[in-house]
Amino acid sequence: MRLLAMMVALVAMTTACSEDFFDPTPGRDATPPAVQLIGQHVQMQAGEENAVRISFKPKDVSVRVRINRSSVEGRVVACPLRTIDDAIPPLDRCIADLPDGVRETLTTAQLGAIALVREGAAITIDFLLEYEEGGRTYSIRFPAIDRPAGGAPCKDNACNPFFEVTPVRTGRFTATVGWVGGGAHIELLEGRVLARAFSSTGIPYRIAATDDGSAPLTMSAQLNAPGEYALAITNTSAAALDAVQIDATWP
Repeated sequence: MRLLAMMVALVAMTTACSEDFFDPTPGRDATPPAVQLIGQHVQMQAGEENAVRISFKPKDVSVRVRINRSSVEGRVVACPLRTIDDAIPPLDRCIADLPDGVRETLTTAQLGAIALVREGAAITIDFLLEYEEGGRTYSIRFPAIDRPAGGAPCKDNACNPFFEVTPVRTGRFTATVGWVGGGAHIELLEGRVLARAFSSTGIPYRIAATDDGSAPLTMSAQLNAPGEYALAITNTSAAALDAVQIDATWP
């Protein structure tokens, strides 16, 4: 009888681990959606006019959103949109305060974008969108890219914004990056940029495509599955770059 009880307990523990042990928000469905759109070091400023707007092509009417914030003070309001240009909807259609590090679901008919509105002092966020694939294009608008402080704290894309889509398929990636202000440098890096592999291994990323200069900058590159690629943007001017917009197609 004791042996049977131990076996039942072991099966229960194994089932729990397989369901949500490695899920950052345990107790929810851990089945991974088809697409993940990832952004790191994205600046937020207060006000609807400075909203971070992200458009994408989901198959259904919902998207799961998670952010990590440089400060937990103040609020980040998350609203579902039909297009990236839509007005911010009433608060009762939004998540009034998107928690730090917790996945939340946004839903609306004909979902095609989300808006993140900052209430409080300027912060930076990392974001993750998860959705069922309906297309492989996205656009991102955010208020500014500061000139990075440089030095060790910003080594290996630790300060400048970068963006990834998974899973990667073999095919052509294209992107246009626009802004108001001075010059910038953009790169499509191949390697584990999200994991900061260069810092841990000392092996540089392969540069699949790059461009420098004034806005807009464009790039195109052939991607190979199952590699990892990140579009990284660095401000090379003396002042902030404002009104940043990225339009990309990912295979």
